[in-house]
Amino acid sequence: MAMELSLDSLKEMKKADFVKAFKNKAAWKKANALIILVDYKIDGKKTTVAIPYKKVAEMKMEMKRLKKEKLHLLKKSGGGSFEIERNAEGPVAVIELLNGGLAPQTMGNKVADLFSIIKLGIKTTLSAEAAAEAAELPVEVDPDENLPEDNYNDVEIDENEENEQAESPVNESASEAVKTTLNPEERTKMMDNMKKMEDNLNKLISKLNDINSK
Repeated sequence: MAMELSLDSLKEMKKADFVKAFKNKAAWKKANALIILVDYKIDGKKTTVAIPYKKVAEMKMEMKRLKKEKLHLLKKSGGGSFEIERNAEGPVAVIELLNGGLAPQTMGNKVADLFSIIKLGIKTTLSAEAAAEAAELPVEVDPDENLPEDNYNDVEIDENEENEQAESPVNESASEAVKTTLNPEERTKMMDNMKKMEDNLNKLISKLNDINSK
């Protein structure tokens, strides 16, 4: 069983341990916030990690602890809200940085590489609160500045994990979500209602076309 991700558990993790914990679909399904650490030291190399949280308030408390205990450089740490948005290109992790010193441009492709492990694109924004906090940060010396950088390009997902990923809530379609939450009778009723809505919409479009053609 994978370890649960936290600021404390990260200290003991190897890269393989982190990847296994990061791919826990249940944790990201419930997440409404996260902490991102860029250039975090794992296995003697600098890489990017992220920790999911169920509540924004919980994330903010952990960010305060990170700052107080100096668990990572503030200019390379960011806490934010998290939600999964679905669009034509696929699911996207929408992240709004709320505190810390991490700016979207600082993350570059590092966070994108990380979330590609669970087949999520990313979209990040910076709140005014986070921008003000970043501007007031003191100069920090990075003790790991000269460490080599690592990424997740060498992460392999075996066949079983691919199957699990296909069924994960991150990639779950709306129709599949309905199937898991409704009984057969409710599902049939909902599908009938959706069909009626579609018919009504088509009639409305037809009327609008007739009006426009006159």
